[in-house]
Amino acid sequence: MDFQISHQPSYAMLKVNLAPGDNLKAEAGAMVYMSPGLNIETKMGSGLLSALKRRFFGGESFFFNYFSANSPSKVALSPMMPGDIVHMRLSNEKIMIQTTSYLASTDSIQVTSRFGGLKTLFGGEGLFLLEASGSGDLFVNSYGAVVPIDVSGKYIIDTGHIVAFQDSLTFNIRRAGGGWKTALLSGEGFVCEFSGKGRVWIQTRVPSGVISWLTPLLPK
Repeated sequence: MDFQISHQPSYAMLKVNLAPGDNLKAEAGAMVYMSPGLNIETKMGSGLLSALKRRFFGGESFFFNYFSANSPSKVALSPMMPGDIVHMRLSNEKIMIQTTSYLASTDSIQVTSRFGGLKTLFGGEGLFLLEASGSGDLFVNSYGAVVPIDVSGKYIIDTGHIVAFQDSLTFNIRRAGGGWKTALLSGEGFVCEFSGKGRVWIQTRVPSGVISWLTPLLPK
């Protein structure tokens, strides 16, 4: 399997060439085009309350599309929001992904819903994360460009800007600033404080920011 990511960073699209026997798993609804002979099967995601989580909390489909090739085939995928796509090559490791940022992975990567704990309840990003584990190719998407940040010690990131992070990092959700006044009036709300050593991928824009900007302009 080989791939190409085009139209970066604003309108990225993933193009994958599948050899006979290759398999690719993707977010349902992400397919742009595919070869006529490519087989596609839709399956429900796995993990704790996966269907309930992705449908009602994450706002995303709780299904994956599985593409399998019996002959040389092509498939193109793009995320729902305008932004970038990043490739990660996993080697027996785990990456935690914000629920709306998973795009695709090779079949050797296990993707499971994970409960983020009650500390994520007020973080604005839902109660669940996706855990991608194993060895293979993983593709995540963003709203805006993707920026990698290497953490060694502590690092604070707005919850809405998080795309993915290595599971070597621990995190804690807390208010921005020192009190409720700062959290409510600064426009920052809640932040995620990462601790340890590892990498975080962030997005330069958040959908909630666009919604806040558009809402006053909508007809009443």
